[in-house]
This record gives sequence, C-alpha cells and structure tokens, in this order.
Amino acid sequence: MTMIMGAVILGDSMIYNVLPTGVESFGVSVGLVGVLLSANRIVRFVSNTVAAWVLERFGIIVPLSISILIAIGTSATYGLARGFAILVVARVLWGIAFSVFRLSGFLVTIEETQDSNRGRIMGFYTSGARTGSIIGVLVGGLLFDLAGKTVSFLAVSAFGLLAIPAVIVLARDLKLGGSGTGHRQPHELRTHTGSAESDAPPQALIKQNWLWNLLVSPVPELTRFQRRQILTACVTYFGFHTVMSGVLVGSMGYFLSQKLPDGLTVAGVAIGIATLNGVIISTRWASGLAAPYFGYLGDRYGREKVVIAAIPICLVSLMLLAFPGSLLATVLFLPLAFAATGASITALDATVGGLAPPNRRATVMSRYATWQDVGSAIGPLVAYAALGFTSLTLVYIGGAVLMVGVLVVFASVFARSGRRAAAEAQSTTQ
Repeated sequence: MTMIMGAVILGDSMIYNVLPTGVESFGVSVGLVGVLLSANRIVRFVSNTVAAWVLERFGIIVPLSISILIAIGTSATYGLARGFAILVVARVLWGIAFSVFRLSGFLVTIEETQDSNRGRIMGFYTSGARTGSIIGVLVGGLLFDLAGKTVSFLAVSAFGLLAIPAVIVLARDLKLGGSGTGHRQPHELRTHTGSAESDAPPQALIKQNWLWNLLVSPVPELTRFQRRQILTACVTYFGFHTVMSGVLVGSMGYFLSQKLPDGLTVAGVAIGIATLNGVIISTRWASGLAAPYFGYLGDRYGREKVVIAAIPICLVSLMLLAFPGSLLATVLFLPLAFAATGASITALDATVGGLAPPNRRATVMSRYATWQDVGSAIGPLVAYAALGFTSLTLVYIGGAVLMVGVLVVFASVFARSGRRAAAEAQSTTQ
C-alpha cells in the first residue's frame, strides 16, 4: 500500500505546485484556481462514506485497481486537457479515488499490525505518501519548467503504472492470508487506551442517536466511553488539520509577503517569497518521512502522550507567528511544529484504528478521514475570510485558542482512559 500511494499521488501533488504559477497553460482564470484545488477535498465529504461501503461490499483489490486507473487517467488529463470543466471533473474523480486509497491503506495497516507496532507501521505508510508528494512537487515542478505541461504530466502519469504490480502483489498476499477479496481475519485489536469492542459487556452497550452516527459512524458495539475516545480523537484530528494544515500553511505566503515585501537576500542571493514559502511548506511534507519513528514513540511510550506533548509545540509556533519578534526564529521553529503535527496525526491514526471494532473499521475510519478533509478545507477559508476584518495576529491567536481547547478535551478524556488501564492492570495482578 505504501508503494501504491506513493506512485499515484504524484500528479495531485504536482498540480498544487504548477497550477497557480502556470494558469495560462491550463486555460483557466486565476479566480478558478482555488476551486480546482479544493474540488477533490470537497467531494471527499461524500466519497469517504461511499468508499467505506464499496470496500465493505467488494473488498479492497477491485476498488483499489479501478482507483489506480482513475489516478493515472486524471494525471494524464492534467497534461492533455485545457479548460475548467474537464479539469474540475478530473479533480473530482481524483478525490473519489483518493478516498479509496486512503481508506484501503488504513484497513490494510490496521489488519496487518498489532498494538505493539501499529503506530510504526502506520507511520511507514504515511511516509510513503509524503515521499510521493515531495517527488511530485520538486521533480514534477522541474519537469514542468523544462519540458512543459503535457510531457511532465504524462511522465508523472506513467510513473503511476508502478502501482499496478504493487496491487498484484497485495492481492496475492491477501489471498494467501485467507481471502481473495481483500478481507483478512483481523488481529485482536487493542490499545492501551481502550479495547476492541468484543470485550464490551452487553449492559455497557447503548443506543446511538443520529448525531453520533453523523459525527463518527454507527458503532453500536462500543461503550459510551469508547465512543467518547473516538470522537475526541476525531475532534483533535480536525483541530490539527484546521489550524496547522489549513490556517498556518494556507496563510504562510501571505505572512511572508507582509513581513518581507521585497523578498529575502541571503549571501547576496535574492530569494523570492514564493521560493521561500515553498521551502518552508516542503518541510511539512519532509517531516512526514520521520513518521515511522514518530509511530514507534507512540507505540512505546503511549500515543496519547505524543499528542499531549505535541500540541504545546504547535501553540509556540502560532504565538511566534502572532508576535514575530524574530522572523528567523519563527521560520526556524516551524519545521519542529510540522514534525509535532505529523507525530500527533500518526498517533491518532493508530489510536482510532485500534479502537474501531473489526466489523466496523471501514465506516469508522472513513468518517475519521472526513474530519481531516473538513478541517483542511475550512481552515484557509476561515483564515482569509477573517483577514477581511481583522489581522493575522488575531487569526493565529484564534487558531491557538482552538488548539488549547483541543488539548484540554483530549487530555481529560485520555487521562481517564489511562487511569482505567492502570486500574485494570492492578486488578489482574492481585
């Protein structure tokens, strides 16, 4: 799955780099660039749920194979087509395919791991996607400058063909594991913060209301407290993507243009705002390469501890942006904040994956992924809407307030789960 994700994501990552700087080549107006870049995320509000239903009904391999062909086709379309209509269709199709890729990766990782190594393997899967994104942005951008739009996107599209032998190998491994449809007998999933729901006593199971089904998913096997854990993890996930991926990353170019209107000169070399912004943002993806190590830390020391330690680092970065006494210190601290964000997301992925009941994993993980899409989509929209009547300082302070609220809720819920686990361990030793 890591190789598949890394191969198919190149075209999507590349278009984020070259579309804003080469609008004329795509035959669209500047005002429609944002729509094209957001279309794939907006459609995932619906396609995540559809992907869960498809994977539960047909298994992993067939939907995954179709999605690979869609990804190859959309990358080729970026290079061959011009005009908003066909490009927005391609972006929507890519968003649907991405829902299948991401959910398939979650499911394979969860079913092939145990609690002791789930975070590390989940991080390895994440690092593969980040590697593809970095290659798409850097190599794709270079190809675009050297060979033009058509050749560069066709080359990236051809690279996606590497996903085909990878899915063949995956199908063989899953078949050897006991099912040719992509479903394997899952390991007994447990986390140190809660157990899989086969352990829930009947009296602990409660009836769900429509709000719970909307926010998380129908999971009647879970106790009230375990549902609260999943919902808390989802809200925390939403907070990171709204503030750190949406507000912070989305406003970084504007922040730099305000602080360095004439660009930056280093050792006599002039560096433009776009270049500097690209370097800073690329550190966010580069930090994802360390995701296996972040996952290992969560596996060994506790995933909730990783999240609780990471949020204050993010708060420091937001305060440095809100009150930039030293621009150099602010810029140098951002990679640490991006690394903290990546570590938290890996920990949350593994936590929710462990809490999801085996027969509900697809639905739980698809709804969990939707919290990311909503946060990433509304973060920049809220930030730039607020800039119409306030300052960047207040925007970053607002983001910090949201993260403080997330920290308080997360710490209170998962500290309680830690006390429960300790009490259970003590009772078993007596």
